[in-house]
Amino acid sequence: MKKLIFVIVSVVLLLVSCTTTKLINAEKLENDVFVINRIVLKSNTIEPTDEELVQIFKSLPYVEICDAIEEKTSIVVDPYYIENDYFDLNIEYNMVFDAETDEKIDELKEWEVNIPVDPEETQFCELICSMDPPDGYLSVEAFMHTTQIIPAESEDKEDKIVNLQKRTYLTFEKWTFKNIFVDPRSCAQIRFNKNIKPTFIENELFDVYKKLNTSEDGYINLNIKTPVEIRCNIDDPGNLFFSPAQIYNARFVGTFDPGKKYYLKYKLKRRSPDSTNWIVIFVLKEEKPKLTK
Repeated sequence: MKKLIFVIVSVVLLLVSCTTTKLINAEKLENDVFVINRIVLKSNTIEPTDEELVQIFKSLPYVEICDAIEEKTSIVVDPYYIENDYFDLNIEYNMVFDAETDEKIDELKEWEVNIPVDPEETQFCELICSMDPPDGYLSVEAFMHTTQIIPAESEDKEDKIVNLQKRTYLTFEKWTFKNIFVDPRSCAQIRFNKNIKPTFIENELFDVYKKLNTSEDGYINLNIKTPVEIRCNIDDPGNLFFSPAQIYNARFVGTFDPGKKYYLKYKLKRRSPDSTNWIVIFVLKEEKPKLTK
């Protein structure tokens, strides 16, 4: 996969008198079709592998996105140039470097694909996709843009260039890129302490995962072939010495045996009054079957 470098520089914005920006009015366009030429994925909650990134870009609900844009804006967006095979080698990782020292400052939690389109195309749509619950599993900002040239009224004046733009925001709460289903006949099962609020299991949104993998007695089914990562928030009630606090994005990774049930709880090392410095220690307990007389 390619690396895309963002360099920090001082930018001077030049205001050009012959250029202006207006809101797109679909009814006044000669052609109301815009093509998708750039897709950006952002997330502060998942850490996808290269393979998962390809899977996400391929499985984004492009048709549903285009339909929703048209419904909200009357602008037609066409995913014509999107080809699944193109994603395999053309996902770019966004990074920030210092312009003076060339030192890497940060690796951004965002990735993008720039899609080649016909040179004759002049009307474009960029999709900025965010995967950051609880605001919605998939939020999309669609940015449509094109230009319009208004001929000068006299020879001694320049033609006027008008930038036409429009943004709209969409949310897809039920979209998922994994749809993990665990075979209940050969799985382990887990339940959580009441203060543990799972957010992701194996990079799958927990609210989606549990719909497919909750047993009749309320346990969550887990795979047993490889270690399972569970991420969660913790609503700690506090005690006599510490106020209640929330800990975000705590991680537990464990291996489970088939046919066994587990209970996950936690302890906190409160190293200071600042809860961001607390250390979460997960405690996994196997639940033994109750003996019957």
